[in-house]
Amino acid sequence: MKLLIATILFMGAMITTANAQFPDHVKVLKVELNKTLSVKGDLAEGRFVDLRFGMRGSVNCFTEAQKRYFSGHHRLFAFEVPANTKVLIETTTNNDMSLYGYMIDAKRYDVPPYLENVSKSGCSSSAKPQGELERIMMKAGSTKTHVIVAVTGLDENNTGEFTLKVTARQ
Repeated sequence: MKLLIATILFMGAMITTANAQFPDHVKVLKVELNKTLSVKGDLAEGRFVDLRFGMRGSVNCFTEAQKRYFSGHHRLFAFEVPANTKVLIETTTNNDMSLYGYMIDAKRYDVPPYLENVSKSGCSSSAKPQGELERIMMKAGSTKTHVIVAVTGLDENNTGEFTLKVTARQ
């Protein structure tokens, strides 16, 4: 009987691991090395997020003083890159929007506000005046990595179109 219970628990854990994925509100992208992927989006496709996650010392995306730049809808994107990959992320818009991104192990699927810590490279963010190019750069460590990127509205903005560009190079 103990063997049967142990087998059922093991199989349940394997099914859970095999089915792990990002939540439905995260758009999963297929990024190819040495190519630039362009994706159009709209903040209306995002959602508001409790910003306390981004001020934790283990995440550190922004400070209390910078919160207003990230207080609007968060449109989340995710993709996987191989070890030792440099990633450049840019967004262009005519609205007031900001950009942030972080890396986590490829076995994890943590997204805001349920994000406790990020890779050693930390969280990168950009908050520039309207119409200026937002740009962040990150580098994956020695293992396969998930990259999560958010385009956010300024001052609780929840609409506006943008173009996100992702370039990954080894």
